[in-house]
Amino acid sequence: MEKEYFYLNGETKVGPLSLEALKYAPVTPTTLVWTNTIPDWVEARTLPELESLFNSAVPPPPPASSTVPPQASYYAEKFGNPGTPPPMPENYLVWAILTTVLCCLPLGIVSIINATKVSTLYAQGDYAGAQKAADDAKKWAMWGAIVGGIVVILYIIFIVVIGVAGGLANM
Repeated sequence: MEKEYFYLNGETKVGPLSLEALKYAPVTPTTLVWTNTIPDWVEARTLPELESLFNSAVPPPPPASSTVPPQASYYAEKFGNPGTPPPMPENYLVWAILTTVLCCLPLGIVSIINATKVSTLYAQGDYAGAQKAADDAKKWAMWGAIVGGIVVILYIIFIVVIGVAGGLANM
């Protein structure tokens, strides 16, 4: 089995990559890398097998691959372009907050929790998870608004009935 490498691009973990694929990654001598043969992340320059990455000229671009990574296949199916991620879904946070404040606290809180997951999941590359969280946030905000509307209508009916009953009692 070929050794697989991971590297940190900012705060994002990228990998697993073969040594050949790592040659085309934006890895510098100070980039933190990890493989299953070492216990912790180290700078790339400390691994002997990576020395060739920093001593040679820029390698030619990698050959076209027929395999599509799992995340790429998701947005290739959904948007037709495997090189570009889909747009981030609407998170419905404003609607979730309004639902919580104006009418229905429990359902609004569930909506807020789902709404705050959208950008995190999207940043992690979990586009399907981000879309599901957005859909759930919308669903809970709508149910909160519907329940709140029903409660307001019932309250108005109750007030009218009490007012009519009070008026009849004074006759």
